[in-house]
Amino acid sequence: MKKKLKIEGVFPALVVSFTEEGELDLPSIKENVMFCLDNGCAGVVVNGSTGEAINLSREERVEVIKAAVEVCEPLGKKVIAGAGAATTSETLKLVSDAKDVGADAVLVITPFNNIPNKTGLLKHYTMVAEVGLPVIMYNIPSHTGVSIDIDIFDTLIQNPYIIGMKDSSGDLVLMGEILSKYGEDVTLFTGCDNICLQIFAMGATAAILCLANVAPKQVVQIFNDVRANRMDEARETYYRLLPIANIISEDINFPVPVKEAARQIGHAVGNPRLPLTPVSENESRKIHDALKFAGII
Repeated sequence: MKKKLKIEGVFPALVVSFTEEGELDLPSIKENVMFCLDNGCAGVVVNGSTGEAINLSREERVEVIKAAVEVCEPLGKKVIAGAGAATTSETLKLVSDAKDVGADAVLVITPFNNIPNKTGLLKHYTMVAEVGLPVIMYNIPSHTGVSIDIDIFDTLIQNPYIIGMKDSSGDLVLMGEILSKYGEDVTLFTGCDNICLQIFAMGATAAILCLANVAPKQVVQIFNDVRANRMDEARETYYRLLPIANIISEDINFPVPVKEAARQIGHAVGNPRLPLTPVSENESRKIHDALKFAGII
């Protein structure tokens, strides 16, 4: 296999910030990016599921990428831009936009609402790769109803522009198959906050996590401890983070719990856009208790 761009480290699946009027809050987005970088993250992922990309216009997505690039590029940190859509034609536009404004790679979710078969997925990602920007496939069947299995992965990873996959399925067998077969030749990102320790222990060298919005230092510590074979220390940190990881990973009304956790540690994030709604008082208390247990507040 031809040598591909290799990405390593912890990346926050960055929340997007809105003003009280519901407009993009670019200064706060930049501040949140810097917070993650200051605490050891290798870069940021913007316009993903956690970044409410589905509720952003094409123009707003471009502005978010520009803001992240402005902070990351001078520091040699990477910007991965979410560029998935329900259709191939729209996805191609978003990938081209990301390339034009300086993203290092794109994260492309499997098409949703459309439920493509294997042939459709292969053609979709092959066309996306033709734009010429490194592509990370995004497997999150709980949100899309479509799964990238090992056969699809085997075929697509031969494309020189498809560098790996973010897996948020929680399928440890699939991730184990990929890691055992390809090792460090490809990048496998875990997107599962509540099993990040297990996947790091399996050999994954990259992660795109909601947790890194609120506990970047601790997540990076788990990652580094596992790589240094300091498993007792890694487990201790992981168990402290597990309650908040579970709370913010709920599929319903996602990513609002992540935004609430970020708000509680002092980040300006604003309310989500409808049809998402703010958390209830009970949910807010549970998030507060989990952050306190983790020693974050």
